[in-house]
Parts: sequence; C-alpha cells; structure tokens
Amino acid sequence: MSESVECSELPSELLVPIGKGLDTRIEILRSRGVCKSWRSAISCSDFIPRFPLNFPNPFPPRRRRRRLLWLALSHDEADHLHQQTICLLHETILYRLTPSASSDKGWLIKIEDCKFKMHLLDPHRQRYESDSPNILPNNFVLLDYGTVELTRVHTLEIQSLIPIGRVNKVVMFNDCHVFVVYGDGKLGHAKCGDESLTCLGEKDMEFDDAIVYEGQVYVVDRFGIVWWIKINDSTLDLVKFWNPCGSDCLKTQKHLVESDGTIYIVDRYLDREWRGRHYACVVGFKVYKKNEWGGEWVLEESLGDRAFILLLDKQKNYP
Repeated sequence: MSESVECSELPSELLVPIGKGLDTRIEILRSRGVCKSWRSAISCSDFIPRFPLNFPNPFPPRRRRRRLLWLALSHDEADHLHQQTICLLHETILYRLTPSASSDKGWLIKIEDCKFKMHLLDPHRQRYESDSPNILPNNFVLLDYGTVELTRVHTLEIQSLIPIGRVNKVVMFNDCHVFVVYGDGKLGHAKCGDESLTCLGEKDMEFDDAIVYEGQVYVVDRFGIVWWIKINDSTLDLVKFWNPCGSDCLKTQKHLVESDGTIYIVDRYLDREWRGRHYACVVGFKVYKKNEWGGEWVLEESLGDRAFILLLDKQKNYP
C-alpha cells in the first residue's frame, strides 16, 4: 500500500534529478520556492539556457543571385560576406499569469531566457534584436501568481552584412527538426547541427504557414491544402492530409491556428499580391474550422469570446 509524502520530505537524491529536468528559469524559480529543502537542492546558478542556438544560414549564395547583381558584388565578395553571416535560433515562451486570489483574470506575458536574466518581451510582436527587452524586477514573486505555459515560439535572428530575404515562420519539432517557411513560399528543413537547409516539396509549391498539431507537423499551401510532413528515419515526405479551404487568390495568406484542441485556417485577405517582395495591407479575414466528422472545412461566422493573434514579421524585404 503506497503512502503519500509531503514535498518537503522528499530525499535530495530525488530532488537533484528533478532540478536537472527543468528547462526554463521560471520552472526553476517556482520549484525553489516550494520549501527550504527544494531551494537547497535546486540551483539557479547551474541553469544554462539552451537557446539561442547556432543555425545554418537559410539564404545560401545561390538564393541571392538577384541581390548580388543589384549590389554589384562579385561571387568572391559575396562568399566572404556570406561566411560572416550569423544565424541564431531563439525560443520565447508565452505564459498566462493569474493572481492567486482570482483565477478569472490574468495577463499574457512573453519570456526569453538569457544567460543571467529573463527578458520580458511584448507578446504582440515578434522578437527583434533591435528590441529593448525589460528585465523582470527582483521583487517579482512568481509564487504569488498562477503560471500556465501556453506555447513556445521560435524565431530566427540573422545578422548579415548584405541584404537577405524574408522568413515567414519557424517551427521546431521534437527539439531537433526545424522547418522554415520562406517569404516566397518555399519550405526548408534542417536538424540541429546541420550545415545547411534542405528544400521540401515540388518547385512550383508555395506554402504560407506551418504548425505542430497533435504531435505532428503540418503546412498549408496557397490553395488551402494542408500537408502532413511525415518524418521517417532518414527522409521527409509531404502527404496531402486535408482538402483545400478558402480562396486560392494570390491576394490571400493562410495561417494555421490551434485553439482549444481544434485546428483552424485563418484566410487573411490583402489589397495586393504579397509573395516575393511586395508589402500589402489587410482588408479582411475569414476563419475556417476543421469539421471533426469529415474532411471539409467549415466557415466560422463568429469566434465568440475567443481572439486569434497573428504575429506577422515586419522584417524588411530586399529586391
């Protein structure tokens, strides 16, 4: 017959591996606040954030031919500048904080773990190096709040001396596979430690977004067709998974959104064709929900009390 044990009575030989299994500073701080024995066994000074990670440059010289001609750079000069390009993969985490006394009110915060501090970022924006992130104050007591991790977001920071293209979306899967949706609709893949990205799909395929949903990676193309990325031991296959939805107009961009365990497609209508290098203004939205009883998408007339927030990259696009 098993007996329950108070947290404060757990032996240190159990607390040490528990501490090593925590991968965010917030988890460590909350664990250290449980009691004196937990605080003694779990150390903040030993925590080393995994991110940012070095990542291969998603824009090798062969993808820059037009830009090199525009800048009048020779291939040798371009290769030299390309070798100096630094690409880092960042991870930020969205949390919901609620006061202990009231669970029906809360705040949405976005945290990035750095070497010695936690940076508090604007949850309505992508991460940029030019941002001036706030540092959580020392008198901020996490145990006074209920903390729920909502999702983890990955972005690429590219430090380049020559113009680069656009990256629309970055998705990390199983802490190893990284998928990149380019501004021109191409889909790239790399594993941690790879020296370059591999392009997925046929040459004429254009993708708008990617998502991890129910333990699998999906991408949506410009026609609204959702593809499952089947990950094998040594290969990746694109498998047509769900029928198209919405408009196939060049003036739309599709986004995959998960809410309350259900997947949606948000069709964002623009005033002009946006792929490649053009900017466009939003003129409307349509939202489609997956019909659980069949393979069709159903147009939603209202989201009720829900709100979808689309974080769009405003990175400058070069010719």
